[in-house]
Amino acid sequence: MSRRFRGRPATAGARRFAVLLACVGVALALGVVALSASARAPSFARSFLGTPDAVAVAIGNFNGDGRADIVTADYNGENICVYLNRGGGRFAQGVYPVGGLARSVAIGDLNGDGKTDVATANDTYSGTVYTLTVLLNRGDGRLAGRRDYPVEKEPTVVMIADLNGDGYPELVIANDVKNTVSVLRNRGDGSFVPGSAYETGRRPVAVASSDLNGDGQLDLATANADAGTVSVLLNQGDGTLRASHDYGSGAIPRSIAIGDLNGDRHPDLATANAGAGTVSVLRGRGDGSFEPKRDFRTGSRSQPFSILIGDLNGDGAPDLAIANSGTDTISVLLNQGDGSLRTKLDYVPGPGLDLYGWGSLAIGDLNSDRRLDLAVPLIYGRNGASSLSLLINSPGHCNVQNVLGMTLPAAKHTLSRINCRLGKVSRAYSRSIKRGRVISQKPGFGAVLPKGTKVNLVVSRGRER
Repeated sequence: MSRRFRGRPATAGARRFAVLLACVGVALALGVVALSASARAPSFARSFLGTPDAVAVAIGNFNGDGRADIVTADYNGENICVYLNRGGGRFAQGVYPVGGLARSVAIGDLNGDGKTDVATANDTYSGTVYTLTVLLNRGDGRLAGRRDYPVEKEPTVVMIADLNGDGYPELVIANDVKNTVSVLRNRGDGSFVPGSAYETGRRPVAVASSDLNGDGQLDLATANADAGTVSVLLNQGDGTLRASHDYGSGAIPRSIAIGDLNGDRHPDLATANAGAGTVSVLRGRGDGSFEPKRDFRTGSRSQPFSILIGDLNGDGAPDLAIANSGTDTISVLLNQGDGSLRTKLDYVPGPGLDLYGWGSLAIGDLNSDRRLDLAVPLIYGRNGASSLSLLINSPGHCNVQNVLGMTLPAAKHTLSRINCRLGKVSRAYSRSIKRGRVISQKPGFGAVLPKGTKVNLVVSRGRER
């Protein structure tokens, strides 16, 4: 039976795919909304690329021209699209079929020729044969040499990592149903043979790699949706992995990212927790073990499903970017420099379209200005439309924040942090909004406007007596 999703998935499918989304004081206790004066806020301009059913995205250079290109996994089309960056916001599209319904995409040099290749993890209509597809780069950004490999049922995500240190990276797949990660060993020419499978927590939906214990070998960490945990699998030095050690995260972690958030040179873990409306940060001790999680709120309705780490405001401290399916927003948690994340700002990637996908968030410098930009697929919108939203890091824009329900001083401060100004303030009675809090705003949340744009507010006078 065909499983083509043009609208919100039906009940059974929604439950299933909700778990599969993958491809990351008061501020430390679930209350990360206070704005710090010390953290500069990034602002973004929006642009769009039309895409056929993109559910995952990655950014890298495919043709060696120094510009960052884009690749998307297009689920219903059973292909990937490569968008070669021509500069000036222009992209040239190339479409390549894969061995099934592509739900995850990873990029890296798989055959040692210095060119960026592509791997996808593929679903299937039949429910019987699941595959991984490898497409090698010809050298000019075009892909060739496609090979399909059978893999375990329900491969949620594929990742590229050189686990045995021979210079030829392996492919790592998280297997949802089997509760394992599988490693396909690289022969050295970009072809692969089955390797070992390693147990994780229940329903691994995301996997990331880094040297977690400082021994020079890449280790793995998975986000386990049903278990509410992350599994850490340390490398034994020869590319094989030790038994996993599990740590608690927030409810239904759908994505995981690795980076040094507090500047101690030890990698930390961050997960996006759809069931809790939070991200969890587990600080690394440097020996491959981690401290108990600290949670940071993204919003009660946010349902974060993808997380990335990168310095978005250019202050030298890595920040968190989170895609939220419940609110169709991108949240940015700004790092104070010590790993604390006291500043949360929200951005709307596109009006009238919804965020829904597997690992649907990518980070990279798309316009060569040395600032990190974001890319996120927008799908299941009006008339079944799809597009790829590019959030171009552009200092000085007024990205209007949602200040509804805030006190007037808090609303003014929030708007000023993102290059907006407080405009006309009027007052009205309200049966539901407490006295002194914002009832409405104009322009509305998500508008991208010139620096200094005024936002007019209506503030509650409380109930009329």
